[in-house]
Amino acid sequence: MKTIVLGLHGGATAEGAVRLARLLSERMGAPVEAIAALEPLPVLDYGYGQVYIPDPAVEDTLEAQLRSEGEKQLARCGLGGAKLSVMRGPRAASIANAAAARDAGLIVVGIGPHHVTDRALGGETALHLAQQASTPLLAVPSGVGDLPHRVLVAVDFSPPSLAAARLAASLLTAGDTLEFAHVAPPAEIDAVVLGPAHAQQATRRLEECAAQLGLPVGVHLLTRVFGGDPTRTLLDVAHETHADMIALGSHGYSLWQRVLIGSVSSKVLRVASCAVLIYPARCVAPAGTTEQLETTAASA
Repeated sequence: MKTIVLGLHGGATAEGAVRLARLLSERMGAPVEAIAALEPLPVLDYGYGQVYIPDPAVEDTLEAQLRSEGEKQLARCGLGGAKLSVMRGPRAASIANAAAARDAGLIVVGIGPHHVTDRALGGETALHLAQQASTPLLAVPSGVGDLPHRVLVAVDFSPPSLAAARLAASLLTAGDTLEFAHVAPPAEIDAVVLGPAHAQQATRRLEECAAQLGLPVGVHLLTRVFGGDPTRTLLDVAHETHADMIALGSHGYSLWQRVLIGSVSSKVLRVASCAVLIYPARCVAPAGTTEQLETTAASA
């Protein structure tokens, strides 16, 4: 794997991401570069009285504090030798741009509530990265302390979902389990209709995809077809099987499309209690486009 870009801020919500980045680095032999983003202080104008313009010296102090906390967190989680860059600007954009500039293979960030005093990662940063980045994203809960051993992959046969499956498989080793799940509306299961495939055809396609995946030796593979709401089904299956990661592709909807029809990847990212791996459509070369099975299954 190429460089792993790690978004951190020194706070508790990034602890799991830092630990997992170290473990992935050791397994994959990939270097880790940490990015801490400091958003500029706002200009405050209430329409009366004095307008507050941030003092550059205050931002310098906050940057130094962020760097110090980031370095302590890296050392605390076993990544004391990793390079740390502190940037100023919007959090998600800063990390996404840094990953693109470094041609990174993966962005790793934490999932957790925004902590105002951190002035760095938190809250919606992972969601914004999933919408903006041109690099695969792994969002990690704070309590994670081990590599994934059971991964649930949402497969709708689109290039992003298949790329997510390949990347997820590459993170596993002998004894781990990879489960392919295809989710279709209930009316399409066991019914031959024009367009979306019925359960038997979907199962066959899942098996064909799995055969081309090149799983690491000793990784167990399961394939299942479900009917129902994609987000709820994926979350329920992940809970029932004790999956420690959900992997899915993002279809790269525009902002207006996301408002109108929502995004399965965004919904899963907001609600899942395990790590979430999202492979953006922007990462998939047009030449890699394959026939997509029409479905409302996992994706965004």
